[in-house]
Amino acid sequence: MGGESQRTLKAMADSFERTHPTIHVELVGMGNYDALSQKLMGAVAAKNPPTIAQQYENWTAQLHHGGELVYLDSFVRGPDGLSSDDLADIYPALLANNSWDGRLLTLPFNKSVPVYYYNAPMYEAAGYMEFPRTWPEFRQAAQTLTRRDAQGNVEVWGAAGGTDIWVFGSMLFQKGGRFVGAEDSPAEFNSPLGVDALQFQVDMVLKDKTQNTDVGRTPMDDFLVGRMACLTGSSTWRAPVVDKETFQVGMAPVPTWDKPAAIVYGTNIGMFRQAKPEEKAAAWKFIRWFISPEQQVLWSLGTWYVPIHRRCLEDPRVKERLDKTPGLAAAYGQMDCAVFEPRGLKWLAGRKALVEELEQAMLGAKTPKQALDDAAARYEGQTR
Repeated sequence: MGGESQRTLKAMADSFERTHPTIHVELVGMGNYDALSQKLMGAVAAKNPPTIAQQYENWTAQLHHGGELVYLDSFVRGPDGLSSDDLADIYPALLANNSWDGRLLTLPFNKSVPVYYYNAPMYEAAGYMEFPRTWPEFRQAAQTLTRRDAQGNVEVWGAAGGTDIWVFGSMLFQKGGRFVGAEDSPAEFNSPLGVDALQFQVDMVLKDKTQNTDVGRTPMDDFLVGRMACLTGSSTWRAPVVDKETFQVGMAPVPTWDKPAAIVYGTNIGMFRQAKPEEKAAAWKFIRWFISPEQQVLWSLGTWYVPIHRRCLEDPRVKERLDKTPGLAAAYGQMDCAVFEPRGLKWLAGRKALVEELEQAMLGAKTPKQALDDAAARYEGQTR
């Protein structure tokens, strides 16, 4: 947690401590998720883990396999647990993704959806009153919005961000594909469906030359000064730039193929078995408080993460934001078609291979089929 997320989390922890004076929450920040993963695994090896921690599903699988975590299901359904109404109000996909062996092992913490940020005036000037809803429409719009000078140099990109694993994975699921079958089973992302999805994005970069390959937060600076018509990223990217906007910024869900699907990212919260009983009891009070609808509204307003409860979208404060931000309601609506990356023990290394090979295809060093086949071979080398 950095930037606005860190400040919001700190303010919320302080608020919790004021209403729970016998409990102290010590926030320990890490530079990034890789650092957090290494720190957690090192703490577990030293038999000194924290009471609770953020964790991605791959880490959860590893920690659960080692017997390091407590099922939160016993707290959720205990005397100080969640009501049936509260539990039913959490997006079902999130509950399924936090369940192991039919029980809730972890609970959702910070969840973001993929969005396209777009320059609304630029789109309107080109005749688009809303962001394209399908990938073919998206490709056509990128061609229309790309502007070149007399020498053919691009002055305004129609699209930006290349194809990272977020875009590729969402497109793959939309086509009816998936990364793998059962956890740690052979790769399926190099199927013809995967090749088609990657080929589409590669064509926009190398054939149409309407989409650049910059990824990460840096391209946001170019977007804000009008050098690109749209940019793909996390819903949370809005938090640090909302005061820097000089034009109406729209937010839209990723376009679709055959069916809607969007990969949802972000960590979950897990509790470690070695904690003392009183620490576990205190930690549950904090978790229960943090995931309550009222606190989820504040969390979402401060960070642009998606609140995990459906009813939060009806809160007047959230509705005001939705009304003022074109496309945000539809972007958050992707929670109804949420999908997730594999949770298996081997996916972390396999994911790294796929990310690297996607880049090779985007640079033209490999064909989409070669890149995906090479990623699959590298992944399956990890599973044998």
